[in-house]
Order: sequence, then structure tokens, then C-alpha cells
Amino acid sequence: MEENASRQARISLGIGHIHQDKADGSRWTLTGLRSGRTVILSAVAPGTGQRDRVGVDILADNYEHVGCDHEGYCCTLHRTHVMPHRGCMMR
Repeated sequence: MEENASRQARISLGIGHIHQDKADGSRWTLTGLRSGRTVILSAVAPGTGQRDRVGVDILADNYEHVGCDHEGYCCTLHRTHVMPHRGCMMR
């Protein structure tokens, strides 16, 4: 079990990272990292309010990293903190 938890992710993980679904082209923002190798995705399209919880391996197989939302989130990849720190684990 410990070996599984220590495996490196095959896709870029960070609060505010935008991932595109390979099947339908929809875009999702990673808004939370959870234990058990799962993440929380929120739909980028305004007003949809959709959220989804997926495993890191599913994210790597079915989505591609296409950018970062620097306006609304802290970006751990680029070590940039922007206001209002929505989704920031440091708040």
C-alpha cells in the first residue's frame, strides 16, 4: 500500500491546473487534492457548477494538462500566489 502512495503522478497536478477531457473536449480546473490519489475537478464553463472526483490514474489516462488558471488559484507548478487565494492550501 505504501508503495502505491509513493508513485509519481503521470500528469501535472496542482491547484488551478486546467485539464481537458480527451473524449469530449470539456475543460476542468483541478480545485482540490485528496488522499487516496484522488483529485477534485470543477468545470471551467461558467455557470455549470459541475464538480467531479477522479483518481490520479484516470486523470492521466483520460485528460491532458492544457494550462493554469493564474487569475483564480495559486499555481504550485509556477510557485505563484494570486489573490484571492481561492483554493490555496496556504490560507
